[in-house]
Amino acid sequence: MNTLISLSILGVVTLFLGIFNRNKWILPVVIGGLTITLGINIFDFWNHCKSFENMFYTDHFNVLFNTLMIVSTIVVCCMSAQYYKNDTRSLEGIYAIIIFTLAGGVLMVSAANLATFFVGLEILSISLYLLAGSHKSSFLSNEAAMKYFLMGSFASAFLLFGIALLYGATGSIYYNDIANYINTNSNQLPLMLKAGVILVAIGMSFKVAAAPFHFWAPDVYHGSPSIITAFMITTVKVAGFAAFLRLTMMCFGNQTEIWTLSISIIAALSIIIGNVSALSQKRMKRMLAYSSISHTGYILIALVSLQALTPSIILYYAAAYVASNLAAFIVVIMLKQSFGNSDLEVFNGLAKKNPVIAICTTIAFLSLTGIPPLAGFMGKYLVFTSAIDSGYLWLVIIAILGSITSIFYYFRPIINMYMKESGLGEIVTSKGTMIILIILTLATIVLGFLPQLFL
Repeated sequence: MNTLISLSILGVVTLFLGIFNRNKWILPVVIGGLTITLGINIFDFWNHCKSFENMFYTDHFNVLFNTLMIVSTIVVCCMSAQYYKNDTRSLEGIYAIIIFTLAGGVLMVSAANLATFFVGLEILSISLYLLAGSHKSSFLSNEAAMKYFLMGSFASAFLLFGIALLYGATGSIYYNDIANYINTNSNQLPLMLKAGVILVAIGMSFKVAAAPFHFWAPDVYHGSPSIITAFMITTVKVAGFAAFLRLTMMCFGNQTEIWTLSISIIAALSIIIGNVSALSQKRMKRMLAYSSISHTGYILIALVSLQALTPSIILYYAAAYVASNLAAFIVVIMLKQSFGNSDLEVFNGLAKKNPVIAICTTIAFLSLTGIPPLAGFMGKYLVFTSAIDSGYLWLVIIAILGSITSIFYYFRPIINMYMKESGLGEIVTSKGTMIILIILTLATIVLGFLPQLFL
């Protein structure tokens, strides 16, 4: 709860800095405030409680996932210094909305009932609609915001209707009460409850861009400003995964066959559609958008094979995913600002004139592919072994085939960097951005060797 209060205050303070024309203070205050919030959140690790009539949890689960979300947001804000360096606009609105989006994610992860969860989800979603369209002079940004808003509204309607059906069937919106009802009536669950479970699964699948509810993601990720796309594809995804996991563990789990069946099908479709669609992409943002859909499928496999270590496995996978994707997006932003675009051909010959950037890019893509000994490989290994232990061998086979398919599109920019010639010059970037890129690369390597830190 303290984390949510701190974020709310920081968002309001950020807006007031803009009102009083303290534009140079905005980014330092945001980064400093997020760092303080991170400390407050970590302190709550030893403070287990329920707040506001048991509507809000503070426990190890939400503290650890909140930590990952806050850290990734700090990295995104540090990246934004380079991204917005030539922007003459007052940026307090964008930073405040980023903070409020994070607050919505924290509320989702910490919710103890469906009403609190839905409020957090809508705070996050509405903020993202604004961020997607924050580049007002760009047609693609405006298109992304409109598509996201329209399709997000439909998804919210599905989710809210599902919550209403669950309340009608169980008489409660609290996770524990719903779980008790399901356990008591496991042999004769009413049709209303099953329909509610399916609608909630559909609504959540949209929010994490899982197939076949992913159609908004490529256009929204491509059209949004690159720094916002990096935020969506990391921090926002982690919030969605954590909330999905909380629902699975505390409401449905392995007691609801319709839930596990629905998530299994969605996971398989996400892996197949995400990887196959990414093969034909030459624009890196769209390729990373489709690859994120496939990674959603891998994480959903862990949700299906629910075990004692599942939260730790998903937290580890999410950390590896965030580090690799943020590194990849830093390079995309560098290329866009230096050469005007970040398409596949811009990677040609990058290793000769920008060797450090090429090495960091290579490690990020190898990790996303699942090449040992990097963090991405260990994350997939943990997910696959837990799924096999739970009897989901067919899902693991699909996932392995998907990982093999991903080699073809993740290796294309790597081959271009080292094997092709280019007339482009050196990338011009700040020392701060390079330091962040190197730290993320080192994190990807270190996490691969130290999964026990999470397990």
